[in-house]
Amino acid sequence: MGTTDRKEQVRKIRQEDIINAAEKVFFTKGIRNATMDEVAEAAEYSKKTIYTYFTSKEQIYDAIISRAYKILNSLAKEAFEKSHPANGFEKVLLIGQTFLNFENTFPKHFQAMAEYDNRDEDLTSEDQFKMANYTESNKSADLIIQSIREGIEDGSIFKELDPVSTAFVLYGNIIGFINIILKKEKYIMYTYQKDASSLMIEMNRLIERSLKP
Repeated sequence: MGTTDRKEQVRKIRQEDIINAAEKVFFTKGIRNATMDEVAEAAEYSKKTIYTYFTSKEQIYDAIISRAYKILNSLAKEAFEKSHPANGFEKVLLIGQTFLNFENTFPKHFQAMAEYDNRDEDLTSEDQFKMANYTESNKSADLIIQSIREGIEDGSIFKELDPVSTAFVLYGNIIGFINIILKKEKYIMYTYQKDASSLMIEMNRLIERSLKP
C-alpha cells in the first residue's frame, strides 16, 4: 500500500469515527443543541482534528443522513433478494415494509432522516457530503419510481398513473404513517385499540386500492 493509499485509509477511518461519535451526540441532544466540542470529546479527537475532516456540524449531519439512506437502500436490496417480488406492485409493498423495518431497527436514523426531509434543500451546493446525501436519497426515490414503472408495464399497477408523482405521494404517505406510529402508537392503542400491525395492514389495503387496476 502506497503512502497516498494509507493516507486515504486513515482519512476514511477518522471520518467514520467522527460520524459515529456525532450520531451519539446528535441523537441524544439534537443537532441544534449539540456542539463540535461535544463531538470532539465523544470521538476522542481534538476539535482541530474534527475541523480537518468536517467544516461544520451541518456537514457531519449530511454524512449521517447519507449513512441512513445507505442503510435503507441496503435493506431494500436485501428484501428484494430474499422475497423475489413477482411484480411491480409487490415491490412497492415490500418497499413500504422495508421503511417500517428500517424505523424499527434504526429509529434514530429514521427520525433524523424524516426531520431532514422537512428542511429546505440547497440544490446548488457542491459540498461533497451534501452531494453524497442527495445521491443516496435519489436511489431510494428511484427505487420506488422504477417499481411503479414495472408495475405499470406488467399490469399490476394502473397504467394511468404517473410514476414520479405517484412515487413521491407514496413516499410522503409512508414517512408520515411511520412517524405517526413512532410518536402516537401508545395513544392510538389506548384510545382506539389499534396497534401498529393492524394499521400497517390497513395502509397496505389503501395502497392496493390506490394502485391496483
